[in-house]
Amino acid sequence: MSTANNPIHTSVPAPSRASSIPATHNHPHPELTYTNGNHHHHHHDAGAAHQSAAANAAKKGKQKKAPDPHENLKTIKDKISQLELGAAEDKEQEAEIEREVKKANRELNSHTSKMDDLQKIDHLQKQVTEHLTNMKRWQRKSSKNQKRSDDLQKEKDQRTTELNKQSGMREKLEKLCRELQKENNRLKSENRDLKDADKSNHEAWDDKFHQLLWQLQEYQEAKDHPQAQVVDIGVEELFVHLHRLLYLCPNLARFKQRFKSLIEQYELRELHFHSLMRSKELEVQYNMARFDREKKAAEAEVTKSRTLNSQVLTFSKTESELRHQLNIYVEKFKQVEDTLNNSNDLFLTFRKEMEDMSKKTKRLEKENMNLTRKHDLTNQNILKMAEERKTNLESLEQLRKKNEKLTSIINQMQKQGRGIPSGMGGEAAYAEGDMEGTESEYEYEDEDAEDGDMEGSDEGNMTRIRRRSCMSRVLDRSRLDRHFRRRLLQRMG
Repeated sequence: MSTANNPIHTSVPAPSRASSIPATHNHPHPELTYTNGNHHHHHHDAGAAHQSAAANAAKKGKQKKAPDPHENLKTIKDKISQLELGAAEDKEQEAEIEREVKKANRELNSHTSKMDDLQKIDHLQKQVTEHLTNMKRWQRKSSKNQKRSDDLQKEKDQRTTELNKQSGMREKLEKLCRELQKENNRLKSENRDLKDADKSNHEAWDDKFHQLLWQLQEYQEAKDHPQAQVVDIGVEELFVHLHRLLYLCPNLARFKQRFKSLIEQYELRELHFHSLMRSKELEVQYNMARFDREKKAAEAEVTKSRTLNSQVLTFSKTESELRHQLNIYVEKFKQVEDTLNNSNDLFLTFRKEMEDMSKKTKRLEKENMNLTRKHDLTNQNILKMAEERKTNLESLEQLRKKNEKLTSIINQMQKQGRGIPSGMGGEAAYAEGDMEGTESEYEYEDEDAEDGDMEGSDEGNMTRIRRRSCMSRVLDRSRLDRHFRRRLLQRMG
């Protein structure tokens, strides 16, 4: 028989030796073939069982646990107690808000009772601005806290989902480790059984070969040293035994080679089985290390989730406190806003009156400025006219003196009996008429000046007064020039 009938199975750690034995040879231990033959089937069954166990573990990991009714009842009771506590806290908060509002109203009334309307408005405006700034600040803080709490809630949800995943993975790994432990124990027991069977098989084969070698040695000695043999009843058995020996002797060398190859195959299979066992042990160690790492990570996640839960609780508590304070400030602000609206009406009326008064004062100031400017102009014109009148009066006084001298001279001449020439008499009468005319004109100018003083606010009167004064001066000068011209003509004649 050739070695092709005994291939090495890599997937089988310890194959049977029954195939390597000749068919004509009687097997001393028939139960070994059964156990060794079943070893291959055991491995296949173990792989199938391992796959089915892993599939069942995956299915169980995917399935959700059934909720416990006691836990549901406990959660419902907790929610009811939380709602009752929340209602009691709301009532207490409302009572506290009312107390704070009454206290704020009393303080506001005590502060504003001794103030004027404008002071009240300023005080209320300051308080409103302060409350507005505080409210906006608290709103920003509450929005930030709300955003942060939302982020923490999202992170908490993510952590819980990750924790659930890790717990599911941990359960799967625990189940897998238990299955692997069972498989490892089963493989160890099978390995122990195989070692015992192999040992017994080795011992049986050793005994068999020792007996065979001993028989061969006896046969060789009997062949080398023939002796007289006593024929007994068992001659037929001896012939059968000799026939077997003669059949085995030519095939002894081939049997030895085949026995050596069988031993080598057995050693290789033993090495392969040990390598498989080593790989299984390494896989189990890797899974255990991975399980420890995942367990530590899960514990770290649990601690982190606890810290995050505590932070979320503190943030929610601070948020509720801030909301409570914000509600108090909102109520106060509403009351202050009502009082401010009432005061705003008064302030608007006062403001409107002040605007009207400011408009009136501006208009009166403008009129006063116009009047003062006109008054200054009239004063300047009056001063100029007074100076001109003074000069005119001085010139008139001089002319009167001259006229008196002339009249005295004329009277003396009349007394002396000389008589006034016809031309001189007309001129004298004309001179007197001129003087009277000038006096009447000056009186008219004085009246016009007085009228101008009475109507100093009118610029048209001032221009007329100036025009008349200029005309009077021109007339006076023209009359004086004519008078002096006549007197000179008289003296020269």
